Amino acid sequence: IAPVFILMEDVIIKRMINIIGWENGDGIFSPGGSINNLYSVMLARHKVMPDVKHNGLRGFQQLVMFQSKQAHYSNKRPAAILGIGLNNCIDIDVDERGHMKPGDLELKILQSKLEGKVPFYVTATAGTTVRGAFDEIIKISEVCKKYGIWLHVDAAWGGAVMMSQKHRHLVAGIEMSDSL
Repeated sequence: IAPVFILMEDVIIKRMINIIGWENGDGIFSPGGSINNLYSVMLARHKVMPDVKHNGLRGFQQLVMFQSKQAHYSNKRPAAILGIGLNNCIDIDVDERGHMKPGDLELKILQSKLEGKVPFYVTATAGTTVRGAFDEIIKISEVCKKYGIWLHVDAAWGGAVMMSQKHRHLVAGIEMSDSL
């Protein structure tokens, strides 16, 4: 019976890649958003530290990751699990509607670089759990691209709007993300 589920997963993931707007990609089914956030940090860490599996974190500059002050608490858990450290999760200010401020993101990226740290990961949120705010993915993506930082969109709460013609604009630019 397992081969049937593998085939179903493959078909659904290919369809989701199309809905997201990626030209290519891959994915897996997971039990929820928290584990997706962990997987995405692992992928981003591997991108900047491809030898981490064999050499560990020792001898590498301190990694830092960023998320809005309104992001779900599960966005910080991977830092504890993967040895990055909770003190290296930088909260980004939000505007009056709960959206991450891209200007504050860029400022804090530059500050961390001046401190000799390696900014490697940003979480944008598609629907915060408290306010339902959708971060401006296009603007955040521009900052991430400028500094070569992995962009993850936590779409556990609001990702379904990708399938709505009426509300798709809320996740404009989601195809610019590295993961979701």
